[in-house]
Amino acid sequence: MESLTTEKRITDGLRFLEDKNVRFAVVKLISCNGVESNSFIDARCGFEVLQENNKVPSFLPFTVMFEKGVSFLKRLENANSEGIEQLQYTIKEALLCLDKFYATKGKNESSLRKVLDMRQDEKSAITETDITIAFAEHLLGKLAPDKSYTLDSRKEKKSCRCGCKKEPTYSCTGIGHELMWHGFVDIVFSSHQGIPAIANAVMEKEEITSVKLDEEDDEQNEVLLDRGTKTEEKKHTLEQAFAQTIVFSLVQKQRHPDSLDHMVPNIVIYPEKFEIVMYDADNDILLCSNSIFLFNLDLPENRTLTNEAVVILWMVLHYRIFCSGFNNASHEVLERCKSNFKKLVGSRWDIYSNSLKYCVSGFPFIKKWSVNELLRRGHQLHLY
Repeated sequence: MESLTTEKRITDGLRFLEDKNVRFAVVKLISCNGVESNSFIDARCGFEVLQENNKVPSFLPFTVMFEKGVSFLKRLENANSEGIEQLQYTIKEALLCLDKFYATKGKNESSLRKVLDMRQDEKSAITETDITIAFAEHLLGKLAPDKSYTLDSRKEKKSCRCGCKKEPTYSCTGIGHELMWHGFVDIVFSSHQGIPAIANAVMEKEEITSVKLDEEDDEQNEVLLDRGTKTEEKKHTLEQAFAQTIVFSLVQKQRHPDSLDHMVPNIVIYPEKFEIVMYDADNDILLCSNSIFLFNLDLPENRTLTNEAVVILWMVLHYRIFCSGFNNASHEVLERCKSNFKKLVGSRWDIYSNSLKYCVSGFPFIKKWSVNELLRRGHQLHLY
């Protein structure tokens, strides 16, 4: 195996993570409309973050949730070529994937800049599909296992707008159940052990309203969970991500019941930043990260992907081998961190745990009757 080109970049990414710049908030659902037929677009959730007695939000560092991955990269700093050659096959393949990405990083950055900069030109008519394809082809897909992905087949069939003429593979990405939450995800990635990851691209330049995890005025320490001052549209992006992630994780538990864990990630990616939403279907725990910058913004016209963004995305896409999750958590911690989704959906939990659909092209229409229509069709209730 040839020497790696990633050592310095990995070191930079590790230093960023060890400073606890990436954190997960524990999301507690107060309400949701997942008990009736609603598409992800119409998903609604009331939520808050787990807090201590003094009302200070609690968080989990990325380094704890991905302890296996972080420990591996630390060992890699001192590894020689012989040690790398002796790595377990899946880990060695993951490392080669990262190394190959860095070998072509400049070319991929150029392609991303070309497409993202089209947002400033009204004549280019850039669409969310164009941005999704660019991210899939020149970032996320390159970092995923087997470097493969599929796009939602309902999207317009087109090649990447950067000029590389790459045409994505399209497939049915419908998940859920027509009586409950259901809908489609933008991108499904290949993964280890047959359990994939997903991602959804968002066109908006600005992100959702945030709440800080501490008193430092540091934008990287913000978690996007406040229901406050910004637009309802931006808040809803997060609600939709919660619904997609919960359903996708439960689908994977249904399809792979013997897997050791079912903590599944959803990468919510914007033109300049991304967040990671994760749901543990075994323990009913929902996590949401702070915003993570994609690019170094010192030179906007020649911006480059940050090493921390690349390392984090790579680790998340290879989560089956790098995510530690809650495997070693105490019963008390697991109970405190529950999202309450299972409790909120009540008797409908049976559908979520046994009857969800996967990779379907569409869902039957479920008519929602108005009160007037129901009264017109009803029967009189006799009081005696």
